[in-house]
Amino acid sequence: KTFVVLCLLSVLGFEASVSWAESDMQQEAQVRVLCQQLLADYAVYRDHQDADNFANTFAEDGVLIVGSGTHIGRDAIRDYILDLGEVVNAHMFMFTTHHIVIESEDRAKGLSYALVLGGDRPVAEGDSPIEVEGVRAANEYHTEFELTDEGWKIAKLSLQGKFSGPR
Repeated sequence: KTFVVLCLLSVLGFEASVSWAESDMQQEAQVRVLCQQLLADYAVYRDHQDADNFANTFAEDGVLIVGSGTHIGRDAIRDYILDLGEVVNAHMFMFTTHHIVIESEDRAKGLSYALVLGGDRPVAEGDSPIEVEGVRAANEYHTEFELTDEGWKIAKLSLQGKFSGPR
């Protein structure tokens, strides 16, 4: 009788731990998707020079490091996009790879690769596509994510150029 009770308790304990592990895996998968969505938003808002939405992918005190420039806080990040001026030539980020590591309930890190295409003219609605001679750049993005009161945001993003193509 005791053996049967112990076996039953072991099985119930195992099932509870499996359920707990499945729950953790689901939460981690959800965080990875949310972080990847932040990077997709980053790329789209950057391509379209949407300064407000671009800045809002970052935490209030987020950090953006591009080349030798460091921009701290949403206002500085917004100003960085505004300082680029009016869109002159077509520009497109194409994220290809994301490796997101969950560090804790409210922190994650990511390593992403992106190709950057650039054109020699703007593209208006109805225009034919721009012929591209090659990839303008291939970059590596080191990103720290944090869970804020607003949800998951980019705490720090550092762009590191790896390859440069024709301009």
